Amino acid sequence: MSLHIDLFKEEERSNPAGKILFTTMITAAVVILVGLALYAFQAWFMLQASQSALGRAQRRSDEMKQNHRLALALIADIAEARACFGEMAAFSNAQARVAEQLYAIAVSIPDDIQLTQIAIGDTLVAGGAKKDLPARLCSGTITGRTSAEGVTERIRSVIGEMNGAEGILGTVSPGGVSVDSAKSSDRIFEINFELEPRCYKFAAERKSK
Repeated sequence: MSLHIDLFKEEERSNPAGKILFTTMITAAVVILVGLALYAFQAWFMLQASQSALGRAQRRSDEMKQNHRLALALIADIAEARACFGEMAAFSNAQARVAEQLYAIAVSIPDDIQLTQIAIGDTLVAGGAKKDLPARLCSGTITGRTSAEGVTERIRSVIGEMNGAEGILGTVSPGGVSVDSAKSSDRIFEINFELEPRCYKFAAERKSK
């Protein structure tokens, strides 16, 4: 005959089902914590990657903005250079074509008239063919000597020849006639001519628009 004495109270007895539940909960908690840690690491890694990509994109954007500003500056410089070139061409065209004027004078002066001086100059005036642009007005004076006999008709004939020189000399008009101090039988005369105003733009006016 064996005798079994149970020294545990009823409430101190362990329940296997409770142990299993507790173990399961611990295991589940560990799994959840590990999963959260992995998720947090993955999120941190993705955040770092996103920030790195964002930094590269920002640097690329800054480079593109700088290149864009440089391109705009180059375009502005090219436009300015073209405008300056056009202005230089316009300024050149606004000058008196002296060679043409001298040739027209040479073929208009008869042998019995001696030229003593030719002066061609220009002045800057306001307006012209286009009232809103400055213009360069080119004019000249021809001084010569001829005999006193028939001087008026001779000068009138020369002026007619100059006016018929395809407009190269512009508007031709008679000047004064005086007695030559060196020889009283000769006369000193002047003929004036004035070209059409030639307009062109100033750089300052171009930039202000």
